[in-house]
Amino acid sequence: MTARRPHLRAVPTPPEQPVAPVQLLNWRHSSHFGQPAPYVLCGTTTPLRSHPKEPVHKVCAELWNEAHPGETRFVSDPPKGQRDHRLRLNPSPPPGGPHEQQP
Repeated sequence: MTARRPHLRAVPTPPEQPVAPVQLLNWRHSSHFGQPAPYVLCGTTTPLRSHPKEPVHKVCAELWNEAHPGETRFVSDPPKGQRDHRLRLNPSPPPGGPHEQQP
């Protein structure tokens, strides 16, 4: 009688190592939304806006950033605690403040 050989299975090839992940943009502020308009790169419509208010898909902006390292066309919002609040300040202070001289 001949010795039986163990059944050999094909070893699956390991999946390819993922490429470095794309840097995701944080566009949670309401200023990134508007009426649907033609997208600047492909012409389809989108309600999303970049910081300079150009219509753009967020995923496409992330891929564009990946393809153009070092350029700052599309950027994230600043972290929540570091937003610039100067825009919300009233440019004219209320009357009777400490900066006004009393008669």
